[in-house]
Amino acid sequence: MSVSILIVDDHPVYRDALHQYLTRKFFSSGNQVYSADSIKEGLKIARSTKSKWVVLLDLLVPDSVTQFGGIKEFRNLEEVVAIAVISGLEKENLENECIDAGCNIFIPKSSDTSHIYQSLCNLMGLRPNEREETKLTGRQKEILTHISRGDSNKMIAYSLNISEQTVKVHLGEIFKRIKVFNRTQAVIKAKENGWV
Repeated sequence: MSVSILIVDDHPVYRDALHQYLTRKFFSSGNQVYSADSIKEGLKIARSTKSKWVVLLDLLVPDSVTQFGGIKEFRNLEEVVAIAVISGLEKENLENECIDAGCNIFIPKSSDTSHIYQSLCNLMGLRPNEREETKLTGRQKEILTHISRGDSNKMIAYSLNISEQTVKVHLGEIFKRIKVFNRTQAVIKAKENGWV
């Protein structure tokens, strides 16, 4: 049976951004990502879909009866295989208290998205997607940096002392290796992965 991810967070901007990011990251492994703005909605989704669940739970969802009530409610569902608590609270011992209440890991909300993705992969026993950047040559990384600055092929050719045609060949190879179709996508992916 597949494992799906359920984000439970009442902050719409944070929840939607995380949902989009994780959907993209887990696409290749086939894990579905769902989101809910309350514990009630989250429990409904978890009960209605034939799946095992890893729940990414914000500690401060308003409909939690107590601070750790949400952890206990999800822990009671047999479909839930793991719970990761995510919180903006910087309280000492909070991590231990969450783990005592039944969660598997604690992730501070100040963590970047790649740390959240890695943590979820570890919980699910998945290997994170290999960073495509490691497959790029030094020259290709240089060109990626140039296009992220908005440089044209002509400017890149001049600055690297190569022909425009060579720049085009490099760009084609970069797009293939990092699985994108154009410069804009390449720049977005490079920034997301911290390559530029």
